[in-house]
Amino acid sequence: MKKTELKEVTCCDHCGKETYVTACMCCGTEHCWECRKTEGKEYSHGVNFSGSGDGYYCSGCDAALTKSGGDERHAAYRAVASLRHEADAWGTDFQRRQKAAEARVEALRHNNLGNRPPREAVEKT
Repeated sequence: MKKTELKEVTCCDHCGKETYVTACMCCGTEHCWECRKTEGKEYSHGVNFSGSGDGYYCSGCDAALTKSGGDERHAAYRAVASLRHEADAWGTDFQRRQKAAEARVEALRHNNLGNRPPREAVEKT
């Protein structure tokens, strides 16, 4: 038996691969998973989380909207991205200071370099 079927598929607008695609929120250009990494910018919708609700813009639209600043949704995604970057930088600086403080305590604890008198002086009094 022969049967003719009409099949609709989605293909990446950049590489032509038949696969799941993500569309640019501005112009609708569709990119596959691999091309999304090089041909566009994905924005998280939260500072400490991501998932459904994240935004994707192709490189051309992202650059144009960044330059013009006229799209409120794009500006909101960029504000979240800026806060994510700030939180990462703060976390890195905090971890550096934390390690330095803990190393100092550890060195003083093992080397008896603190203000505590030696045990012999305490026992004589």
